[in-house]
Amino acid sequence: MSTEPIAGKYRIVREIARSNDVVYEAIDVAMGRRLAIKELLIPPNLQGAARRERIERFNREARAAGKLSHPCIVTVYDFGEDAGRYFIAMEYLEGGTLRDALQMRGALPLREAVDIACQVLSALAHAHSHNVVHRDVKPDNIHLQPDGYPKLTDFGIARLTEEASLTSDGQVFGTPSYMAPEQIEGKPVDQRSDVFALGVVLYEMLAGRKPFTGDSVIGIAHAIMNATPSPLTGAPGAVEQVVMRAISKSPDQRWPTADAMRTALRAAETAPQTPTPPMYQTQSFPQQPYGAAPQPAPWSPPPSPAWGQPQQQAPTGYTYTGNAPPQGQPPTVPGFTAMAPPMTPPPPLPTRARRPVPVGVRTFWNGFLITVIVAGAVVGMVLLFLKAWEQQQSAGAQMAANQALTAGNRAFEAGDLEAAENAYRVALRASGAGPTSSAARVGLAASLNRSGLRAYQLRDAATAVQCFREAETEISAVPAGDATADKLREDIRYNLQRAGQALGDPGAEALGGTDGASGTVDPTAPGDLSVFEARAATAQQELAAGDQCLQNGALTEARDHWQRAVAAAPGTQPALEAQARLNSHQPEPSFGR
Repeated sequence: MSTEPIAGKYRIVREIARSNDVVYEAIDVAMGRRLAIKELLIPPNLQGAARRERIERFNREARAAGKLSHPCIVTVYDFGEDAGRYFIAMEYLEGGTLRDALQMRGALPLREAVDIACQVLSALAHAHSHNVVHRDVKPDNIHLQPDGYPKLTDFGIARLTEEASLTSDGQVFGTPSYMAPEQIEGKPVDQRSDVFALGVVLYEMLAGRKPFTGDSVIGIAHAIMNATPSPLTGAPGAVEQVVMRAISKSPDQRWPTADAMRTALRAAETAPQTPTPPMYQTQSFPQQPYGAAPQPAPWSPPPSPAWGQPQQQAPTGYTYTGNAPPQGQPPTVPGFTAMAPPMTPPPPLPTRARRPVPVGVRTFWNGFLITVIVAGAVVGMVLLFLKAWEQQQSAGAQMAANQALTAGNRAFEAGDLEAAENAYRVALRASGAGPTSSAARVGLAASLNRSGLRAYQLRDAATAVQCFREAETEISAVPAGDATADKLREDIRYNLQRAGQALGDPGAEALGGTDGASGTVDPTAPGDLSVFEARAATAQQELAAGDQCLQNGALTEARDHWQRAVAAAPGTQPALEAQARLNSHQPEPSFGR
């Protein structure tokens, strides 16, 4: 480490991190300010156009970050060149990265994850308004400060849209797990590519896992281009819709801007879980003017035709003032006047006296009614308690399953297959028939498959066959249609066939894999022991090539070699060593670490 002051004013204190560049903690002698210095590392064998392009990309990073001023974007104070040393002076960041938080804590609470995402979206909106596309948004480049503000860092591959592009057609830059489909294909990118990457980051914060995974860079790219991510367990439906739209395959189906996604995310966070339906509506009728004639109500029948008219009564008897007519004849003689005879009201109907209810009977029925009401309330409370307890048990089991699944994934990546298998089995038991069960079965099948390959490499065909058969049982329970599971299912079936042939299992040949013309097993197939040894040798060569690149300061090239070593011979010692180097040499660490 060179301790000479840079540009005569930046005194180096210590080295913080090293990859393609080196980052120092430094002191601005003139200002007395603590800051970070990022110095470009140029391999001695890099000459000509490649060297100029490397320098131009470094300067473009400084210009991209330097033109931005936002609380959630790292501040660049100065950049330049001093005696062949190219440097960027920027603010010193305390705390750690979002990647550190996810590795230590797993999934984050909803409110914390949404707050981080909204602040980073605000930073991206500011960058996009200044024609800067970040192109490498990921947890490693989001720094969490002690005061709660996230800082977006590392504009090393940022695109300045008002300047000519340094990327040729088909050239790809970025981190595979967070790259949009158009970025993987080497097509032009815009602000919607950053929206996709932030959507992947938010999914990972809420679920504790990435939405698109694979055993290699090619597998991850295939998942991003074709696979549908699993639902977000435990997240509100409105928030899940915002995330799923952000990680749509087509840019036209995503949020058009970072501000649009941030507004939708805040609205989804506060939206009620289910709408409240209207209960009852009161029917209103038109009011009549004061003093107007009453109108019949809408439900009243029409008035009778004789309403308010005097009733006609027929004569019921006769009184005579003259000679009475003959019996049975009408009164037609002069002097006859008809009059109604006096009416005698009918006798009242007999009424039955109501017997009073005894006080004891009334008390009994009142007590019975109160007992029924209280018993119903108690039963309702018990049912609600049981339902809440079942929901709590289910949520606890799902949380335990997610934690075990995360532990299994970490152990699998570290090469500890026994610990991975145990963790996946715990996740499978805890999840039951939940959404985590399929992921746990795929992980368990992958671990058993790798254990079988390791046993087969050690020429223990019996143990290999046992592992492959158990892996086949687990993967057969996963529904078809998932690209990763289907590919693993084919690999396990093929490995079981080869191991069975080596063991002399007569049923292994029924699995296929023979030459169509002769009916004999292809000796160059991957199941042959000599081919496994060749793969292990290839993995050893890639491991050595990666170590050489690391010594030359080319971390990206070193990681490519190590990834090829892991893919060449999974489960072998060179592959395990390569995976360990991948875990310990993360790309582009953030400042202040």
